[in-house]
Parts: sequence; structure tokens; C-alpha cells
Amino acid sequence: MRRLGSPATRAAVAGIRRRPRQTLLIGLAVLVATVFAAGTVLFSGTMRDALLADSARTPPGASFVVDRPDDATGAGALAARLAEVPGVSAVVPAQEGELPVTVRGTTGQWRIGTDPATGPMSVRPAPEQGHAPGPGEVLLSTATAERTGLAVGDALSVSGRPYTVGGISSHGPDGGDGLLLSPADAVAFGPDLYYGSRVDVAGTPDRDALEAAAAGARVRTADEAREAEISSVSGSVTSVLAALSVFVGLALVSAAVVVGSTFRIVLGRRGRELAMLRCVGASRGQVTRSVLAEAGITGLVAGVVGAAVATGAAYAALAVMRASGTDVPALALSPGGLAGCVLLAVVATVVAALPPALAAGRVPPVVALGAADSTEAHAPRARRRMPVVAVLLASAAGIGALGASVGDSLVGLALVALSGLVAFAALVLVGPYLVAGAAALVRPLVARSGPARLAVANARRVSRRTAATTTVLALGVGLTAALLVGIDGATADARASIDRNYPSEVMVLPSSPSSSLEDPAARRAAADALAARLGERPELRVRTGATAILVDAAPGTDPMAARTAVAEATDGSGGSVIWTADTRASTEETFTIVRAVGGGLVGVTLVVAVLGVGVTLALSVAERTREIALLRALGLTRSGARGSVAAEAALAGAVGAVVGVLLGGAYGALGLQAVDMSVSAPPVGQLLVLGGGVVLVAVLASTASMRRAGRVAPATGLAGG
Repeated sequence: MRRLGSPATRAAVAGIRRRPRQTLLIGLAVLVATVFAAGTVLFSGTMRDALLADSARTPPGASFVVDRPDDATGAGALAARLAEVPGVSAVVPAQEGELPVTVRGTTGQWRIGTDPATGPMSVRPAPEQGHAPGPGEVLLSTATAERTGLAVGDALSVSGRPYTVGGISSHGPDGGDGLLLSPADAVAFGPDLYYGSRVDVAGTPDRDALEAAAAGARVRTADEAREAEISSVSGSVTSVLAALSVFVGLALVSAAVVVGSTFRIVLGRRGRELAMLRCVGASRGQVTRSVLAEAGITGLVAGVVGAAVATGAAYAALAVMRASGTDVPALALSPGGLAGCVLLAVVATVVAALPPALAAGRVPPVVALGAADSTEAHAPRARRRMPVVAVLLASAAGIGALGASVGDSLVGLALVALSGLVAFAALVLVGPYLVAGAAALVRPLVARSGPARLAVANARRVSRRTAATTTVLALGVGLTAALLVGIDGATADARASIDRNYPSEVMVLPSSPSSSLEDPAARRAAADALAARLGERPELRVRTGATAILVDAAPGTDPMAARTAVAEATDGSGGSVIWTADTRASTEETFTIVRAVGGGLVGVTLVVAVLGVGVTLALSVAERTREIALLRALGLTRSGARGSVAAEAALAGAVGAVVGVLLGGAYGALGLQAVDMSVSAPPVGQLLVLGGGVVLVAVLASTASMRRAGRVAPATGLAGG
């Protein structure tokens, strides 16, 4: 029977079957990166569907959409003209804006919208409580009802007009307190509801007749309006996907570096096996293709498993959120996107394995007669690398300086990011010399510790291998350090901005009739009247600014008493009250969320890097089994063998942490300059914790290797001798 596949593929499959654990170690980093990439695809698709559902404004029953012309007549007059066009079966004016709403004596600015909340001309589902708003009724969002304590049947007023709560819906207006009016009631407010005004038209009218009745307003078919909404949402999702793709790319780069280093170690151990293949007639090309086929199969398995893990985790996360009562959309599966992630995993693995595969093809048959177990016990040639490193560093410095001075924030950040990539390329080339230098620097400090001396000597002997792990660690640490420095600087800049723009504990923005918004005298009169009311309260100290009333609590006044005084003095005025403390707390919360999200995204690269440390040390211990056994025979204890592995991991972690913190801190400051923010003192404490944490995690990642090294028996070395 004819055997399927090429000789290279059969050899690769046979090698994987003989060494499944080795294949697992090689593919682990790729698997993690694929999980991240597939998760990004699933998240983006689900977010797109959710945003499209939330932002849909064109009802299913509409056939045309007419935008309101830019005048002060409101949507009512336009809707009346359109209703008279032959073929029109229904018109629904849609208006949005902000109006003063009074609930139990307290007045505030609420977001107002319109929607029938039922039937084919509505974009919202039926309310969970009550019914769709009719004349004199409103529909509240669930969040608004919970904050205000309102229930179906309760009374409130909008701009002094009485209304009753007709229904409560989880799909009510977003963004703070808000309510929905019936379209007929909304028309009565005229131009006061000016955001996004339009008229949805149902029926089969002639477009030319509609355009004539619209009197200059834009007329679109419902399909054109929906396409515009989809395009808007797709643009937002594309921006998010582009930002996430940067981190996916960094994770894949890290995984590729780990895979390349791992293949070098594995093929170094298999030098005699490869030479034997050459002895029995295998050509260089066949050996190279066999290694690349093994890499492709490894990447394929890791990619498929990673995509499956990401899909399962996404389903589980959504199920947990639904169980907790959170309204979440259905998972948007993208077979094409997941297949692309698997293909990306295969390509990244094969590309990473290409240099080791080419080196494997150059193994001469005579090696089969020797006993070489490793091909990495030498440093790369400095004469070839250092000129390239110098050019890369000079380029990185020039690009970074241009990014900090270009004047455009987006272009500046892009140039700074490009500079960082060039600097990382230089770090990859100079890594072995950094490791050797660090080992030489540490050597006098560990002269009295046998295990530490062994770790330092091994790091110098295989500096190229150690550098592969330290450069990936440096990338992850550098990204995290840049994030910490950037967010710390942005937070300091935001705090300074709040101090400048909010010179008091409370700012009150007086309201005036919409007809007098352009009248400075009317605005000043409204401000003076409200300032006088506030000044009557002994708990407050009031002064008038250029555009707002500045209020501070009187000395010794309880903060809650001051809040009550401000609320009572502004009740019924329709003025907007801004609490500086709330603004500051909201800003801090925003930066906390950004720090958490950014840390999670960057953390994937760190996870890949730490896996690289564990994988490299595991293969290193397996390669040095005979050496460790001979050292045991010469008196090295089990704890000494374990300590040697731990010290090697700590050295790799320390080099990666120091280089990453220094580079990341510098690029974080450069990024702040690129967006025209002042550079403050770096968060030294956070950076020290980051560096120390990376060293600790690197040591923990070597736990399995430490145990294996401690179990090596001295007889193993004697038997191999």
C-alpha cells in the first residue's frame, strides 16, 4: 500500500509521535498567542453585533428616513407635511435632547428621547414593566428607575409639564438619567429637542414627492440609513480591532522568538540524529523540509487547540455573565476569522523555525560519529552584529525624537511605537552580549555560592539561548513599564487640568430660556439670580466666574450639609451642578479601568515570555542531564542542583526586568511628549514592584525544571561516561 505524504512529512510525524512532550513545549507559547488572537476576533465580532443592535435607529417598518433641516421649527412641521404625501402610511418624528426633569421636588437635566416602544416603527423591545408611553406618559430606563426610585404610575414633570411613568425598560436611553417620550409629546417641545432629529416614514411614497415635501431636508431610503449605521459601527469596531491587533502581534512576535529558541535547543540535541539521516542519504533540503513540516504540524495543532480554547472560554464567560443577571449578546462566531488565527499560528511557527531548520540542513554527516549535544555553546560573532545594532539604535533614536516633536498626537505615537520596534530588533541582536555582560558583572557577587556560580557559568556558555528568553521578557516588561509611566503621566496631567478648570468644590452652570441662549445679558441675569440664592445659604461661600458660579463649603461645614445646601438652592432652577470631587473620582476610575485593560492586554506578552523561560529551562535541564549527574557525583546536592536552575531563571528574569523597565520607562516618557503631556517623575514604586515580580515569576516558572534537576541521579552521569 502506498504511504501517504512526502518523506519530510512522514519524518516530522514520526518525530512528533516519538517526542510528544517536546512538541507540547514548542507549541505552548503559540497556543497562548492563538488564544489571545482568537479571543480578539470573537470579542470584536460580538461587540460589533451588540453595538449595531444598540445603535440601530432605523425601525424595521420604515421605508424612508428624512433628516430635519437645520432650522428652528422642530420635527413636527416636517412630519405633518410628509404625512400628506400620497403613499405614506405612517410618520414617526424622532428627536433627542436634554431638558430639566423634576422628581419629588428635585430638578436635574435628563437626556430625552422619543420612540413608540411598540410596533414596526420602534427600534426598542416592549418594556418589561408597564406599557409603551402614550400621551402624557414616559418610559424610563431600568437604571434611571433604580436611581430615582420611580415606579410605574409615579408622577414627574419635564420642563414644567406633568407626566406619568407608563413603563420601565432595560433598553431605555443610555448615558445617565433619561426617559423616552411618545413622538406626539416630543413634537410639542419643538427645537428644544434638537439632537439627531429626523422623521421615519412608512409606506410606498414616491421619493421625489417626499423630497419636495421635505423642503431641502435630506431624504434617504431605510436601507441607505441602515448601511450608514452599520458603517459607523464597523468603523468603531475596526478601530478597537486595530488597537487589539497591535497586542496580538506583539504576543505572536514573543511566541515566535520563544519557538525559534526552542527549535534551536531541540535541533541542537538532535544533531547526531540529523547527521545519521544525512549518512543514509537524506539531502540538506530534505532535512530542512522535515524540520519545517514538524514546525507546521506543531503550529497547526497549537492553533486549532488555541481557537477551541478561546471559543469555549468565550461561551463560558457569557454564560457566567448571564447567570449574574447581566444582559449580554450572543457570541458571534466567525469561522473565517478563527481559521485565519490558525493559519497565523502555522505561519508564525514555520517562520520562527526557518533559521534553525536551515542550520539543521547544514549538519554534516560526520557529526554522527561525534557526541555533540548542543550547538549553542558559543556566542554569535560580534563583528557582524554590532554595526547592525549601532544602525538600529541610531534609527530608533532618530524616529523617537521625530515622534516627540512632530506635533500631531497620532502620528507622534505611531512614530514612537515604530522606534520601540526598531529598538527591540536591536535588543534581539545585542541580547547575547547583554547576558554575558550581566553574568560577568554578577559573578564576583556569587563567588561563594556553588549553585549560583554554575548558573552564571551556564548563562555565559549559552548566552544566545538565555538571551532569547530575556529579550521576550524585556519586551513584556517594557510594554508594562511604558503603560505604567504613560498612565501615571496622563493621570497627573488630568489632575492638573481638573485643578485649572474646576477652581472650586462645586461649579453651577445656570440655565436660561432657549430663546435667549445667544443673549449675554440674559445669561448674566440668570447667573446673578442663582448666585444670590446660593449666597443666602450660610453653609456656602459663593463667587461668580466668567461662565459659572463657583461654590465652596464654608469652613467647618460637613460635606453632606454642603451638598444638601447646593441641591436646595438650585432646586427648580434647571442649572447644572458639577461636583469637582465627582469629576476627579470619575477621572480616577477611568484611568483605573485603562490601567486594568492595558495591563491585561500587555500581560499576554508577559505570559508568553514566562512560558518561554519555563520551556527553555525544561529543555536545558533535559539537555544537561549528564552534566548535572556528573556534578552530583562530584558532590553537588539535590538542593544545589535545584538552586542552580532557580538562579539561572532569576538571572534571566533580572536582565529582562532591568532592560525592560529602563526601555519601557524611556518610551513611556517619549509617548507622553508625543501627545504634548508633561513628563512627571516616574512611578518608581510601581516599576520596582514590576521588576521584582517578573524575577519572582521567572523563578516560579522554573519549578518543574528545578524538580527534574533535583531528581537526576549521579549514576546517570557515570553510566553515560
